[in-house]
Amino acid sequence: MAVYTKINKKNLSYINRKFKSKKFISFKGIKQGIENTNYLLRTRNEKFILTIFEKRVSKKELPFFMKLMSSLAKSQIKCPKPVETKKGKYLFKLKGKNACLVTFLEGKDKNKLNSKECYVIGKNIARL
Repeated sequence: MAVYTKINKKNLSYINRKFKSKKFISFKGIKQGIENTNYLLRTRNEKFILTIFEKRVSKKELPFFMKLMSSLAKSQIKCPKPVETKKGKYLFKLKGKNACLVTFLEGKDKNKLNSKECYVIGKNIARL
């Protein structure tokens, strides 16, 4: 299970105050993963991923990766896009840990890739 940091409705209210025009109405822990805690957050019309960075993540590296993801999304590379807080930051503190909110990408994990999927991956790596 990869939900190391538990959140509750009070924490959801705190997150709602951090972001403009986002009203999160539900959250659900995501069991997949080994490094960080992830939750699926929902508004009435949208889904987002909340990541709470656990101890093994270097705090100094986080801003680089947030900017990289934002830049890739702006360049039409299909990846989650970090959402800015009201203060224009990608990272915020939640339960004493760094956290971020990113857009949700529809899809499923792939255990086996076919040649068409490998081609799409290669094409995106070339664009990168």
